[in-house]
Amino acid sequence: MTRKQPWAVTLEPGTHYICQCGKSQNPPFCDGSHEGTGKEPFPLEIREKQEVYLCGCLKSANLPFCDGSHEKEA
Repeated sequence: MTRKQPWAVTLEPGTHYICQCGKSQNPPFCDGSHEGTGKEPFPLEIREKQEVYLCGCLKSANLPFCDGSHEKEA
């Protein structure tokens, strides 16, 4: 599921797998729906609890983070 705005999430320390195929039923996290798409989740290592803004449109040049690309879409 893609969307026009970023996902603002607070992540605990550890590795989080961020969906890059747009098919997850648990966005922005991977749920395995990418099987057969040729896309793989982005492993994001977090060292300390923090709020991050994850790309929702999947067009960021800085994946998995939002870079404002959603604002450039028509």
